[in-house]
Amino acid sequence: MSEYNTEQKKLLLDFLERNSDRSYTIDEIVEGIKSSSGEHSLGRSTVYRLMTRLCEEKRVQRFAGEGSRRFSYRIIADDHCRNHLHLKCLSCGKILHLDRATSDALLEQVRLMKDFSVSEEDTLLFGNCAECKIGGKNG
Repeated sequence: MSEYNTEQKKLLLDFLERNSDRSYTIDEIVEGIKSSSGEHSLGRSTVYRLMTRLCEEKRVQRFAGEGSRRFSYRIIADDHCRNHLHLKCLSCGKILHLDRATSDALLEQVRLMKDFSVSEEDTLLFGNCAECKIGGKNG
C-alpha cells in the first residue's frame, strides 16, 4: 500500500514541478493531472491528504485565494524560493519571482514604516503581469 501512495505522490509532484510557475486549487490539480495523465488520475481526498503532507514538509506553499476562502497551492522549487517575495497575476495565474535585492528593500520599508516583520515564505503579492496588462486582461 505504501508503494501505491508513493506513486500517487510522485504523480502529484511531477504535475506541480512541470507547472511550477503557477498555483492551483485542489480541483485544478485533480483536473490537471487527469488531463495530462489520462487513466492515472488522483481523487480529491488523496490530493488533499498529499498536499497537507507536502505543506508540512515545506515542499508546497499554501495561501488563500484571491477574495475567497479557497486555498491555492504552489510547489517551492528550491530553497532559493524561500528567500524572496513572489507575485501572482490575477488574470493568468502566473507566479513571478522578485529578486532578492528588491524583496529585501520592500520588506525593509515595511519594517521601517510599521515596525512589522513580514514572513517571506508565506507572502504572495497579487496584481497583473506585464503580458496581461498589454493584452487588456487587467481585470
